[in-house]
Amino acid sequence: MARHPKKKGDEKPDTNDGTKDNTAGSSSQTEESKVKRGLDKLFWLRVGLGVLAGALSALMGYSMQSHKGFLGLGIMIILFIVSIGIAKSMKIPILPTEKKKLITTGYGSYILMFIFTWILVTTITHPSVGITSVK
Repeated sequence: MARHPKKKGDEKPDTNDGTKDNTAGSSSQTEESKVKRGLDKLFWLRVGLGVLAGALSALMGYSMQSHKGFLGLGIMIILFIVSIGIAKSMKIPILPTEKKKLITTGYGSYILMFIFTWILVTTITHPSVGITSVK
């Protein structure tokens, strides 16, 4: 005779006070929340460094007439490597198999904030370069 799985309403309520289960569950929740908080800090650090890299690239790149793009990309790569070093020093308690998270967390936002800030700061500091009057 085949048994059907229980529905959510058919489950028995847990009558155990659960003191032993709560301590094990709370320690895993606190460990998980520490990892989440650490990765959130790393994300916002990368967003801030992306803004800094974009502003530095815009301000320093204007003095160089021929290699603006290479200087900007160099600043972006250097600050991303710095952020990897900072991420390793933060000692986020992640599993050794998930060490790639230190590199991949926030890299898309870092690149987009870099590009956005580079364009914005260049436009604000040099408004007459981009727009010419139509005759």
